[in-house]
Amino acid sequence: MRIETVQDDHRQVWVLTARGHREARQLLEPYGIRISALRKEEYHPVTGALLGTGYDDHAAAVTSTAAELHRAGIGHRLGFQTEVAHRLGNGYVQRADLVMRAPADGIPVMLLEIDRRTEDAHELVHKLRRYWEWGRLLPPDVDENTARLARSRTDAIEHISHDKRLWRRVYPPAGREGLPPLAFVFADTTAAKVANTVAVLESAGRRYWAPRRYDTYHRGITARDYGQAVPVLVTTLEQLKKH
Repeated sequence: MRIETVQDDHRQVWVLTARGHREARQLLEPYGIRISALRKEEYHPVTGALLGTGYDDHAAAVTSTAAELHRAGIGHRLGFQTEVAHRLGNGYVQRADLVMRAPADGIPVMLLEIDRRTEDAHELVHKLRRYWEWGRLLPPDVDENTARLARSRTDAIEHISHDKRLWRRVYPPAGREGLPPLAFVFADTTAAKVANTVAVLESAGRRYWAPRRYDTYHRGITARDYGQAVPVLVTTLEQLKKH
């Protein structure tokens, strides 16, 4: 490892060297765990400053989130992956900051987005929408009858079982109705900003997280259908550390 930068609170950001990167691949890839690309040491030709360190505060928040969850006894170290790609039908790739798999703790899978309030609240709504859209995709080799049904009308995908959708080939069942849960973890921000962001997620993102009435003629049923919803959780890194 090498120390790339030191944060204002004296935390160090460590990065794999070329040798460490090779060894990590040998250790992790047999388990199906992909590691990110090697970060090379590149310096500004005039100032001599190390380039590409703008990610450090965010990367530190991501790894701190994983560390706090693990410290709380949730998840094995090999159950965390960063920068996991989810490709949409239009070719756009939505990368999850962190994906946690902890089946022993009752969490088959959880997608996490860590935000240091550098993103607009509506951009988080767009991320929620993209995960919702990804959960509605069918695999390329889906049978023709299912593909024909999906093309029949815009909401037809809602009548196609999750077992036949693309996300179930990537992740196991979520253990509840709906799509894989998505957690927003806010770091280095204020309670007021978090509250404002949550309010935007609740209102502008309602279509993607909210339940619906069951498709039935029996109006006496008051239960709600979460089958097409993305379960959303919100917390802060400070709360994870405290509790």
